[in-house]
Order: sequence, then C-alpha cells, then structure tokens
Amino acid sequence: MTELERRYRWLLRAYPRAYRQYRADEMLETLLATADDTRRPNLREAAALVVGGLRARTGVDRLGSRSALRHSALRLSALSLLVYGLTLWAGGPISFVVTMLSEGPYNPGGSWFLVIPALLTIALFAAARGSYRLAFAATMLTVVAQHRSANVGNYSGWFLSVYDLQYAMVPQPWPALLASLALLLLLRAPRTPVTRPWTWPALGALAAVALAPSPINGWSDAPLMSLCAFAALAVITAPVDARMPIVASALLLAPALAQATYLACSTQAGWPLETSMTAALILTAVLVITLAASTVAGRRQART
Repeated sequence: MTELERRYRWLLRAYPRAYRQYRADEMLETLLATADDTRRPNLREAAALVVGGLRARTGVDRLGSRSALRHSALRLSALSLLVYGLTLWAGGPISFVVTMLSEGPYNPGGSWFLVIPALLTIALFAAARGSYRLAFAATMLTVVAQHRSANVGNYSGWFLSVYDLQYAMVPQPWPALLASLALLLLLRAPRTPVTRPWTWPALGALAAVALAPSPINGWSDAPLMSLCAFAALAVITAPVDARMPIVASALLLAPALAQATYLACSTQAGWPLETSMTAALILTAVLVITLAASTVAGRRQART
C-alpha cells in the first residue's frame, strides 16, 4: 500500500462504515486514478472528503429534494425549540424537588411551574416519535397555559408584563409558539420512519439539568448563552448540514421576538433602552447571518 493510498483510506473514515463497505473501494480507485504524482492529497480534496463524510453521517445525502430538506429542518427545529423551551421552564420543578429534599414540604402557591414543563415533555416525546398531531396539541396547550400563567402580571395579554419584559432575553412563551408553527407545517408532511426516538428526550433531560437556571448550577443566563453558541456552531457547520443554520434561525427568533416586544413596550412606557438595544442588535445580526447561511447551504445541497 502506497503512502497516498493509506492517506486516502484514512480520509474515507469520515464516511459511515456501511457507506464505506459499498463505496470505499470504488471511491479509492477513482481518487488514485485522478491523483497527481504526490504522496498526499491536496487540502481542497481532503476537505471535500471530510465534508462529504460528515454530510453522509448527518443524513443530508439522503434528502433528495428541497421539500425533504425542508421537512427535516422543520422537525429538527421543532425538537430543538421544545428542548430549549423545556430548559426555560425546568428550573421550577428542579427547584421544587431540591427544596423538598433539603428543607421539607414546600407550597409554591400555584401549579403552572409543573403543568407547563409536563406539557412540553409530552410534546417532546411525541415529536421525537413522529406523532406530530399529539405533539402539536400538547404544544398548543403549552401556549395556552403560558398565556394563563402570564396573566398574573400587570399586563393581561399574550405577553409578559412590561416589568417582566426586562428579562425577555430569557423568553418563556416564544419557543413553544414557534415549535407549534413548525409542527403545524409538519401535519401534512409524508410520514417517515423515525430512528432512535429516545435521543431527543434524553437530550432534553440533560439540557434541562445542565442549562435550566436552578439551585443545581446557579446559572441565570445559560439558555441564552447556549443559543449564541449553537448559532455560531450552526453557521460554521452550514456546508455540512443545511438544517443546522435553519434550526439556529428558528431558535434565535425566540429571544429576538421577545426582545423586540420588550423594546416596543418599554418605548410606550418611557423606559430607557440602553440595556436592551445592544443585545437586540447582536441577536439580529446573528439571525441574519444564520438565515443567509441556511439559504445558500440549502440551495447547494438540494442541487447535489
């Protein structure tokens, strides 16, 4: 085995094992036939092999049309939004359990902090299994429950009170509302077999414990930090999987819409905007970049 062949075989490990069993020899023969008289692949060729392997592992190579890519992105968006929404509401149950174990019986004076996470959990399980009708119903019930719980503030409506909108950078109503829109578009999508439906509930449980503001971690802005990190990762991985920047765009709409609502309400109330304008501009810039990346990557992958 030559040095060049050995390096090609090493790069082909980026592809799944099942893919290599059927295509590796053919691909290797083509690569060796078209290679120059060198001992190693050039940088462009190596990058193309790695990106192709990662795309095969994410399943994008099996999405043969724009509609299939769109439906896959909608499902991934709904699941990610439900996980994110669950992290925003999981702090209540976690704090309740910690308080019960450490300080004894505790009466929080309401049940929304348990009802809403339970509905989000049902929606997450249903969406992960491909039961979009049940997931949509549970998500809509979550939106209604959030609306009812928000009415305890000074502002009676679909949004939080003007006072609470100071903290709109950790929005609670928006993720479920956006997830319901994604699930609504999936109700007429062709039913496809769902592999590993337990992955997303497990991811949701880990994310809730790690990111939800609670006595366990003491974080207060972890969900927003996770959104920004995910958006940056999605833009970087756009050439590999066009669904990632689409999902990031859907997720970033949550704090962006909440922040826009806060700016509108605070303007009417005569409140200063200095503390919110910078964050809103940053979110808007990241959202525009993410949408542009998803559009370019989606068109490129649909053509190939």
